[in-house]
Amino acid sequence: MPATSQHNEQAGALPNPSPENTTEHGENPARFLVEELTVDDGDGTTGELMLARIRGLETIALCRFWLGVERYLAAHADRDPRDRVVDALEEREETLRKRGEGIAQAGLSAAERRERATELDSESVAVLVDEDGEEVSWSRQRGAVMGASR
Repeated sequence: MPATSQHNEQAGALPNPSPENTTEHGENPARFLVEELTVDDGDGTTGELMLARIRGLETIALCRFWLGVERYLAAHADRDPRDRVVDALEEREETLRKRGEGIAQAGLSAAERRERATELDSESVAVLVDEDGEEVSWSRQRGAVMGASR
């Protein structure tokens, strides 16, 4: 059962520059984009949730919506849009343009996933090794550990 008495100080002050797009996409990017991007000094990973969410965007339109919200927030804070955010959004849009929109595996059969993986020239580099560092078959996993990537 979801909590009904939690206090969210940000909820009332969270900007929503485009309610129509928020409704269409089912999210307000400002929820993530209001966070600052700083180097992790051991006290947390400020901004990393935002970048992780950008890597999970499923459509080009959503990438562009996020970029618009970043520009809106920058203008209202009298700053330029952050390079790391813009670069991450442009990179995600390019990935979606190359690989197609949507969740990577959604709606694909096993054969289609293998075919796409072949097209992308991808290869698994994980190997199991025993205590002597010798490769171990994946079917014989007892006592094996993950070895370094080749």
